[in-house]
Amino acid sequence: MESSVPASDSGLFLARALFFEFLGSMGAVYAFNFTANNYFARAMNYFSFWIVAVSISGAHFNPATTLAVYLSEGKYGKQLGRLLLYWLFQIMGAFAGILMVYLIFNEPVLGYLLWPAENIQGVGATRFFSEFNNVYYGKILYLEMFNTFIFLYAYLLIIYKPTMRTVDEIMKGIGASFVLFICYSMGAGAGSALNPALAIAQTCYQVGFLNGFGLNGNRFASASWCYIAFPLIGAIFAALLFRLHIYLDNRALKQRELPVAA
Repeated sequence: MESSVPASDSGLFLARALFFEFLGSMGAVYAFNFTANNYFARAMNYFSFWIVAVSISGAHFNPATTLAVYLSEGKYGKQLGRLLLYWLFQIMGAFAGILMVYLIFNEPVLGYLLWPAENIQGVGATRFFSEFNNVYYGKILYLEMFNTFIFLYAYLLIIYKPTMRTVDEIMKGIGASFVLFICYSMGAGAGSALNPALAIAQTCYQVGFLNGFGLNGNRFASASWCYIAFPLIGAIFAALLFRLHIYLDNRALKQRELPVAA
């Protein structure tokens, strides 16, 4: 299986890839805040960074995407260092995005809360809260895991599927961005982070800011483990299913190539 990015042992090439992962991760957090969590705008932001980064870094911008690629390629020992470096620069980029938001506005903007919607049904119990204001964590973690799984399975097919090799990178980016938009929308108001780096930085921002005003910011960290851990679990499932998909495709191809007995 070919790599998601051009193979190179050059330190300069890796540095460029890490820079674009940093930049794209910063853009993901920036878009979350500045678009009031508008799903289409967030997806178009991803497409914008895809265009400039896909041929250099693979346009991950997300530790879950990097994990899915790592597991799918199966080069575990060889690529472990790249995995950890990607994660580091993605998290650094996410915090850089938070810093940019803070420096521009010196306060959170409309979409800053990474938190389930509390007013979907108006009063009383909602989709994610009981009538006693207890959080239904199971719903949040399922949506984070499932929607990340759907996006990453599609991403892996777009990057690796043999029939996609001749497709223009811009068309691939449009496809990936559209799937991402659908996955955000299917979050049903649960938060739709689908990105552990975004979740870590965004949670630190909203908790720190609210606590600074004497408000109960810690409440908005209680679901952070759902947004951090379960996209990674979704990535694992996406990689496993993708590897099974490729195995079955290769097996079918070999069977077609077998000589037919006279």
